[in-house]
Amino acid sequence: MSMQSRITRVQPRTSRSVSAEPLAPAANAAMLRAAIAGYRIISCDIFDTAIARTLARPEDALLAVGARARAHGLVSCSPEAFREYRREAERVARQVAEARGHDEVRIVEVYEHLRDCGIAGDPERLAAMEFAVEQSICRPVEAVRDALNARDADQRLLFLSDTMLPGEWLSTLLTDAGYRGDHLVVSSADVRRSKHTGRLFAHLIESTGCAPADIVHIGDNAISDVARAREHGLTAYHLPRPNTPPELPSVAASHFVVRLAHSHRRSPVATDAATSTVANLYRYAAVLLTGFTLFALSEARRRGINRIYFMARDGHLPLAIARRLTERTRDSFDLRYLHASRRSFIPPSMMNDLPGLADQVGRSMFDRPLSRALEFVGIDAGPTSAALRSIGLDPDMRLTGKTGLAPIQRLFEAERAAILDRLEQRRKDALAYLDQADFLVPGPRMVVDLGWRGSTQIALQKLTGLPRLDMFGCYVGLRPEALGAALNPDTATGYLFSFGHPKSVMDTVFEGYILFELFFSAPHGSVLHYEQRNGIAEAVLATEQEPGAAIRRQAFAAIEQGCLREFDALHELLDGAWPDTLPAEAALFDLEPLLTHPTAHEIAAINTIPFVHGIDASRNATPVNPVPLKQLLLDPLAAVRRFENAPWRSGTMRASLPWPIPDMSFGDFRWRVERLRRMLRRS
Repeated sequence: MSMQSRITRVQPRTSRSVSAEPLAPAANAAMLRAAIAGYRIISCDIFDTAIARTLARPEDALLAVGARARAHGLVSCSPEAFREYRREAERVARQVAEARGHDEVRIVEVYEHLRDCGIAGDPERLAAMEFAVEQSICRPVEAVRDALNARDADQRLLFLSDTMLPGEWLSTLLTDAGYRGDHLVVSSADVRRSKHTGRLFAHLIESTGCAPADIVHIGDNAISDVARAREHGLTAYHLPRPNTPPELPSVAASHFVVRLAHSHRRSPVATDAATSTVANLYRYAAVLLTGFTLFALSEARRRGINRIYFMARDGHLPLAIARRLTERTRDSFDLRYLHASRRSFIPPSMMNDLPGLADQVGRSMFDRPLSRALEFVGIDAGPTSAALRSIGLDPDMRLTGKTGLAPIQRLFEAERAAILDRLEQRRKDALAYLDQADFLVPGPRMVVDLGWRGSTQIALQKLTGLPRLDMFGCYVGLRPEALGAALNPDTATGYLFSFGHPKSVMDTVFEGYILFELFFSAPHGSVLHYEQRNGIAEAVLATEQEPGAAIRRQAFAAIEQGCLREFDALHELLDGAWPDTLPAEAALFDLEPLLTHPTAHEIAAINTIPFVHGIDASRNATPVNPVPLKQLLLDPLAAVRRFENAPWRSGTMRASLPWPIPDMSFGDFRWRVERLRRMLRRS
């Protein structure tokens, strides 16, 4: 049976409702056009029928209203508190309206109550601000828009809405959503009658002078749009709204930015087209990246620093977010992307400490042939092999714990002149690049990086000889061993933890610190060194091996696109009214479960991406290498040590432990193994 035959003209008081599946843009638009054909008047609900929001619940928008209001000095409370005050004010205002015989309250009346309670000022401005938030989140339901825009020329279109907003504002939302042609908007706030009581339908019939049988009403609410319309003789076409997941209690207790991000994700309008876990990995990192960028800009503002250098790879996404943030502020930051890495700066900065450089190289060379030891300073394997043979060492020899660092020290002593010559050239090239980037211009500057030990900043300080307090480092985190004369609270700070404090956050991060390398990545390879060509110093990037390089780039492109898409949506919603910083628990809200209790599905998805760099920056590996079951059974202490040194502790442990061992964090597992050992000793 066709849709046209199922919806026919009916006599007054004998109408019926017809339901449809939630509309898809193409096929169901044609079905809806067929359903409304032949009626003189088409009446359509607005919210969740003609227009949908990019937030899961209308009340979530009040968090954004509160943030905007606080940024403009209209309220002094937090966005979370504002949301509750605003909802309570609406409840009280409705009671007053009902006592006066009105079905609906007006939005200005709600804000007048907030003003009378001393919560807010300027009711009209606040009401307009709430409408502006609605404008930022309202999107057309395309199937409904296409069907109504294609109606016959003699069909009259009206929009009916139970809402506090005036009809003029609703008309603006509809026009912005692409509903064209002449149409009348009737708001329950304007006429003080609502669909829920049925009195708005009576008003519709009376004002149009049209028989109920000539009117078809489209709506999503089974009571207000269907039952009440039928009671007044109209034909009702029911378009049930898609179900949205509820707000989890943990989300409800979190920061308002986290709540808005999750509400946006739960909205059917904002659902990602991609459904794979890899494509949606950005959800773990979007809030973290935003929080870190806010922190970096806040620190620069607080310390009076204008020049901010985002270090290559780790600073790629924070720089993109920082540029978006500063578009709507009065900050005149000079934001730069600095092609820099430990590999490019540390070797030339250690010209006066070759034993120390040899030690660093040696610790990176375990299980690698000695012939590649001098690649760090720019000497290829061929000359290195010849030098090794001349001092009686096998170029194919691999360093192990037994051999120690002695072979590397001998090589550096034998090739001291060649190494110093190459390091001097690397130093000149690096300084030329830094000079081009205006990094050497006198005055304060900030470097923004992922962190842990701040070694790049220390190397920059040695290489350039800049005054110690002229360079400030801003990091996701700094470990306790980073603290020293060169790196301290005067010259560096960490966002999530600084020099090991708070330890609880640091411990959480280092359950899977390698995951930060995935989320703070970039489309290009790591910086190896610099070369001057035609008077211009250029960064030489590592060429990553294929096919792993393409897989990593594709994964990062998806993460980058998702992070920036979500940031842009929240940026528009907040109109730039971001907090100065996000607390660490909010920034880690989405990522913490992945760090400590990942699922097997998540591990499998992330392990398809080779992003853990080899020492030469060309070879990428996957983050999880399971511990063999035999080792778990025969030498559990060695297994614990292997878990502890894994870049993703909990991921490696989850992938290694067989069923039915329950899911647990690495800390839990280590404690249980130790407890079991003690019990066995006693027995």
